Amino acid sequence: MPREKSIAERFDAYVEKVGGRLYKPCRRFLREALFGLVENRSVLLSQIGRALDEPRRLIHTEKRLSRNLGNERYDDAAVEQDYLSLVAPILRDERYPRPVIAVDLSDIAKPRAQKMPYLSTVHDGSKDELATGYQIVSVEAVGVRGRRLPLLSRLFSKVSPDFKSQNATTLDAVTTVQPHVPPDAFWVFDSGFDGHIFFRHFDEIGIRYAVRLKLSNDRLLRTPEGTMKVSETVELLPQPHTHRTKYHRLTLTGRKQVLQLGFVRDVHLPAYTPGGRPSKKDSGETRYSLVVARGMGLKPLVILTTEDVQTKEDAGRVVDIYLERWGVEEANRFTKQGFDLEDVRALTWTGLKRMVQLVHLAYGFLALLVHGPRKQVERIASSFKAFGPVPEYLYYRLLEGLGRLLRDSMDGGP
Repeated sequence: MPREKSIAERFDAYVEKVGGRLYKPCRRFLREALFGLVENRSVLLSQIGRALDEPRRLIHTEKRLSRNLGNERYDDAAVEQDYLSLVAPILRDERYPRPVIAVDLSDIAKPRAQKMPYLSTVHDGSKDELATGYQIVSVEAVGVRGRRLPLLSRLFSKVSPDFKSQNATTLDAVTTVQPHVPPDAFWVFDSGFDGHIFFRHFDEIGIRYAVRLKLSNDRLLRTPEGTMKVSETVELLPQPHTHRTKYHRLTLTGRKQVLQLGFVRDVHLPAYTPGGRPSKKDSGETRYSLVVARGMGLKPLVILTTEDVQTKEDAGRVVDIYLERWGVEEANRFTKQGFDLEDVRALTWTGLKRMVQLVHLAYGFLALLVHGPRKQVERIASSFKAFGPVPEYLYYRLLEGLGRLLRDSMDGGP
């Protein structure tokens, strides 16, 4: 039986895999930055520098880290691709029989920042108000028993020179990840992705997907009953079927939610003219199903999917798959709270985007540990002083107990 690798050995192997194509000083920076993030759980260079505990004044360590954070020889695209190549095989084992790929937009609110580059107006989800800051597009895979595997995370700003549009930014993220996931993966998108541009692109690249539709959207649907708006379709559609949600953790009571379901087969979307107006023709050969679920809030959950929904069981599976998408929002909260991401203070655009990628890589390392030997992970998580058993979502505890295990390995090179 092969010897179980230590956490330090797994960390070194991880850095070599994702940073193997980097210039050696940049690879050293990657290693130090990841260690500092998991040790002091902060994106501040001063905290990362304190974690390194070098035999020199802290200000000199900070300056070196700052230079490397903006180093032009650091290849962000290579790191992103090498990370995806590293985690891709996991999506093809029994823990991901048909992985759900969740795509989400989140924000970093910086209401007091003044000198940070390309600040723009964002919707602060935690306060439900407009604020100054940046946006992040995230892609994450969900497997059996709620297993998570982060795939991509990119910072963007609507006023940066490299920005084309929010749609283009999101579609580029999907296109980057798509070659690394199994062909039968099922993609899930929230209501911000219900534009005809997204549907056309998704059909062109050949993915299977589900998108939540906004009731307020005046989108037209061609159904067996005729052409009508989404809101009209939902109003006329009966929901006679009962469905108990798959995951009880979705409710505050700890009980599985009971929903009323209805569905429509053979739904088509109208084509759109170059001016953005719906035409009398269908957008293509793609046939959709529409699933409506009531019981989770004041408004019904309306999902348009490429799945062929023929029975109430099919409709229930689509709802459960969509609810699994909420896991990526839980991951967004973890990266903000676990690494204090909203406290990022880099003063260059390259540094800001790179720090978000570094936090993503630190979270990715934790996810790979969770996918490794279970006993090893539970030993780390149990070392964090807390009441109760080790929880299913154990990333917070894992992060608390990880830094000291890597301390002894930081004396060597990359």
